Amino acid sequence: MDVKVLVDLAIEDNPHAPCLWLPTRLFPAFCAAIRQEPNIVGAVIYRNKTIRDGGSVGDIVTRKP
Repeated sequence: MDVKVLVDLAIEDNPHAPCLWLPTRLFPAFCAAIRQEPNIVGAVIYRNKTIRDGGSVGDIVTRKP
């Protein structure tokens, strides 16, 4: 499944979460899919959410790893 679709599903599943952390292996593909580069702190904004590289987390999470 496309990483952007996975992020959309995670946002819909927990709409009140201010931030999502993606596994490092998915983060570059997500940035490419939404045509954004991470800002100076390494985050992108998508659908009013902060999306960050979560390192070695196994899945997309809404709580800090």
